[in-house]
Amino acid sequence: MFGFFKKKKETQPDYGPAPDDFSFLAVDFHSHLIPGVDDGSKELAHSCDFVQAFERLGFRKIITTPHIHGDFYRNTPEILQAGLGEVQQALKTVGCGMPVQVAAEYYLDNYFLDEVLPHGLLTFGNNQVLVEVSMAGWPRNFDQILFAVQAAGYNPVLAHPERYAYVEDISIFKELKERGVELQMNLLSPTGYYGAPIRQLAEEMLTAGLYDYAASDLHHERHLANLEEMLRHQKPLMARLAAYGFKNNVLLP
Repeated sequence: MFGFFKKKKETQPDYGPAPDDFSFLAVDFHSHLIPGVDDGSKELAHSCDFVQAFERLGFRKIITTPHIHGDFYRNTPEILQAGLGEVQQALKTVGCGMPVQVAAEYYLDNYFLDEVLPHGLLTFGNNQVLVEVSMAGWPRNFDQILFAVQAAGYNPVLAHPERYAYVEDISIFKELKERGVELQMNLLSPTGYYGAPIRQLAEEMLTAGLYDYAASDLHHERHLANLEEMLRHQKPLMARLAAYGFKNNVLLP
């Protein structure tokens, strides 16, 4: 009798068919595949397995990004380039032709500002550098560090902004984009892998169109298994991501 008072069900956007793989991204530029240098791959064989898995998932190029962090991983370009050479040689041995390059994920703190930046950074694309901040809060001198990075001619890409759970208003990311900072979403964030608050923040940022890129941030087998699970069982989400318009393919060839 009173059915006309019922709230109408919201119509979900039609994003088209779900993709069969991640080829709509083409390039993954956030992962930890140099063995033994950080909390990612531990052995060369694991690195090869992960690269071959990326190939099966539809990627055409990998730019792996080990941590450079003063408190935990004091990697240098020389260390990472040497590790890359080992991975490339091992891939030739198993007949894998996937292009693999190396950059880094730079933790922004005073060690970075004083000890890392003056010696030059590992870049990708248009002199871009992948950067991250603390999961506990913004560095007090974040503006100073960001200015120094950009003044040195680098274009920062902020890794997984949705994982900084202390952020209460995504307008801060709008401001960063206005200052020339690009934003990279972790592919597993909107699945709930890192928790409901992070999924919600990723949802808000997707809706607002704030992301420039998406990448795996792959460290271990669990990440890989969940990426494969996305393709099999999260079809609506995959369709949405494929339709979003991430810019990863500009990093080809």
